[in-house]
Amino acid sequence: MPIAATAKTLAFGLCLGRVLATCIENEAIENDFVSLYGRIISIPRFDSCCMFDVCGLPCPTETPGPTKGFGIAAIVGIALSFLIGAYTYFLIQGSVENFFVAGRSLPFLVTAITLGAQSIDSNALLGNADLSYKFSFWDGAVIPIGLGLSLIINGLFLAGKVNEEQVLTLPDIFAKRYGRVVEVLVSLATCISFMMLLAGNLVGMGVILAYLWNMNESGAIWISSSVVWSYTVLGGLFSVAYTDVLQ
Repeated sequence: MPIAATAKTLAFGLCLGRVLATCIENEAIENDFVSLYGRIISIPRFDSCCMFDVCGLPCPTETPGPTKGFGIAAIVGIALSFLIGAYTYFLIQGSVENFFVAGRSLPFLVTAITLGAQSIDSNALLGNADLSYKFSFWDGAVIPIGLGLSLIINGLFLAGKVNEEQVLTLPDIFAKRYGRVVEVLVSLATCISFMMLLAGNLVGMGVILAYLWNMNESGAIWISSSVVWSYTVLGGLFSVAYTDVLQ
């Protein structure tokens, strides 16, 4: 077959493949959208995309990278967080209670901001927003709504009683009530669940850092992990609370 004919055949195949592609899994709904565009057999159209043909949103395009100012701002924020977290080391003064529960001395406003910051994290900014964009509002909203309700319920019914117990961690309460075995099981469940949450946050931080500085995502995640781990180990809950206030 001549080269020109081969090229035409390949081009026709690519076009046909594009035309025969589908946007919506439900065939009936897909056909409803196809009927809107007249003499075509499927969407997306050859010169369009699913986002435009179904939702009326502009097709994805190449976007310029961020300016260096955003990257510098992120580095300054990370550095300030580390410095504040490192400073809180001097507030610990060798006390286990200071490390785990900040000596039970955090002001109400700091506590409120810290609890709020647990919900407004990179998981929420990237993951939940992405879920809402890809699927529906409620797919992304269900987690922050659930977290918000849990904070209200805990504050109204549990926080005061937990504080009266004068414990350092949630598993300590189960240990007092049900013994060592239950304490270990609750500790494992808590660690596993928070590992998932922490992983999402670290990946989110790494993705942002990698985007701003055009670097490898794995390296950015390790950098983020090292910074957070360092100031958390140094200052315990003090470092978490006061860096949350800054952020």
